[in-house]
Amino acid sequence: MPAPQVSILIPAYNPRFFAEAFASARAQVHPSFEIVVRDDSGEGFIEEHVRAANDPRVRYAHNPARLGFEGNFTQCLREARGELVKFLNDDDRLREDCVARLAAAFAGRPEVRLATSRRHVIDARGTVSPDLPATSPVSFVSCVMAGLELGDVALMNGLNLIGEPSTVMFRRADVDCEARGIFTWGETTYHCLADMSLWLRLLARGEAYYCAAALSEYRVHPGQEQRALGIECITERYDLAVQARLAGFLREPAQYRAALARVDALATGWATRPALAAGERDSLAALSRTIGAELARLAS
Repeated sequence: MPAPQVSILIPAYNPRFFAEAFASARAQVHPSFEIVVRDDSGEGFIEEHVRAANDPRVRYAHNPARLGFEGNFTQCLREARGELVKFLNDDDRLREDCVARLAAAFAGRPEVRLATSRRHVIDARGTVSPDLPATSPVSFVSCVMAGLELGDVALMNGLNLIGEPSTVMFRRADVDCEARGIFTWGETTYHCLADMSLWLRLLARGEAYYCAAALSEYRVHPGQEQRALGIECITERYDLAVQARLAGFLREPAQYRAALARVDALATGWATRPALAAGERDSLAALSRTIGAELARLAS
């Protein structure tokens, strides 16, 4: 049997919204795709649901021991057979033409390393919510844009304008997942900004395609793992800006200053939260001092 063109990869853990995510993957109108489900949960619902579908396009495996966030994503990618890959978080949903439209963006465009789109925010009930700052449209028309420029805009604004894992498609060959986890860049393993750490590596190598139509739905709900990470979502922004500059982003000192100032503003704001633990407040103060020293160095 020939390999599919696209692999939809579901690193599953939480069964709550899995049925909706899985159904949206199976409903894709693209003629050549597979679905890979790696089950990192300790319950039987995900396996029962997948096997009940009896869909030959689906490959399922239960991890005998928990792989964790990065490990499960990495294992999914290692098992992909498609030329193009698209992650799908187990609480998000794809529009039925998502895979077809993003896959078409790579045809005849070897310079495109990443294809993404607008996405809608949905709540726990699946109702579309107002845009978040990060989900506002990057462009009102579909277009190809320079990867470094898109990365610079995201870094300077401190926002993931590119999208969550469920939003983006890329070539399997462009990501090395054999030596280490796919969310490790430099000396840092990213969690809160895991997707951004991967997108920037792809954008550093070429161009991005942006579809102005919403092709995926990003669910925001209290049970999300990333919503409980706290100050890690700020400290990782500093690490990401430093590493990104080494990769060719933020080349102009003014761009780098803007990115660092954005991180410092977030750190300062979080430090005023009354419920913050003393150790967390100390970490944010140390981060602000580090950024201040770097800004002073740039000014001199």
